[in-house]
Amino acid sequence: MYGIYDNIIDATRKVLNDFEETKELLEYPEVQADKAYYLSVLSKYNQLKFLKDKLSELISALEDEKAVYALLSEASSDEERAEIYKEISSLKKTAAQTSTALADALGCKHTEESTYCRFKLKEGSSRFGAALFSLIKSDLLLHGAKIKDEKVVTAKSGFVQEISFIAEGADITSRLIPITGAHKVHTAQSPCEELCFAVTQATIIEVLSESDLKIDVFHSHGAGGQNINKVETAVRITHLPTGLSVVCQDERSQLKNKKRALETIEKRLREKSISSEKNRIEADIASQYSQKNTAVSFDAVSNTMTDTRLKGFTKIPFPLSEERFTQYLNGLMAL
Repeated sequence: MYGIYDNIIDATRKVLNDFEETKELLEYPEVQADKAYYLSVLSKYNQLKFLKDKLSELISALEDEKAVYALLSEASSDEERAEIYKEISSLKKTAAQTSTALADALGCKHTEESTYCRFKLKEGSSRFGAALFSLIKSDLLLHGAKIKDEKVVTAKSGFVQEISFIAEGADITSRLIPITGAHKVHTAQSPCEELCFAVTQATIIEVLSESDLKIDVFHSHGAGGQNINKVETAVRITHLPTGLSVVCQDERSQLKNKKRALETIEKRLREKSISSEKNRIEADIASQYSQKNTAVSFDAVSNTMTDTRLKGFTKIPFPLSEERFTQYLNGLMAL
């Protein structure tokens, strides 16, 4: 129901089975009379209460994200859509951070994510973008992530125009969202060259579930020789969530028609899902590119970087060392 967060939610709910019982124990006179035992029960209750609150926060962020996404169909301008996606990015960050807190408290593995990342660069910002990409890649690899499908697009004049890749690992979204947006790059020629960076979770296209299907059989009206109108060989399969329906009646047997219908409906649903996912990714990235006047900026004259959110991070030499960049991201995640 909640995609990549289902495992951490299920694990938390199992632990919380003892919450009400622990809460009641605190009210028992015999428990209150035994100070040592009472303190141990109180400690367990506080731990469970923390998990309960964090679980509610995670589910609330995920439900809010769904609700905010639904507003996109009603948005009447690019500015309105940009604000909606800004809110979505904020909710994604909250969900990722809360999931990490739950994983730490439970002592279990963090949520594994597949995140699509893309840079859009101009001639004056290309050098800084390439350096930032190198630092991001090193930091992700340091934290156990895998980098896949790395692509670099070069403009006719020779500068790097676009860099994209997929990062797979734990806590990637919360690590990178703080540095997304259209950052200013000040050059000797122009004060407003842009270095755009965006990230969005890559949704897994789910395999067709037969529980979502309605299968009807009826007499065939097509090819099939003597079986026509005698045996129910034709098959109609309807995908209930979308209403998509496929009919197959060309084969002589019901089994073969069912197999062909399943293959056809799965193919159409997958194509529809892929198209929808591509549109979502492009819209999400465009909204992040539209987030101008961010806290991050670069100066090509002095080769420095500034982030107004962090104390002491004004006009520091760029590129940073890999160690300093990791400290920088850790600082942003703590905000």
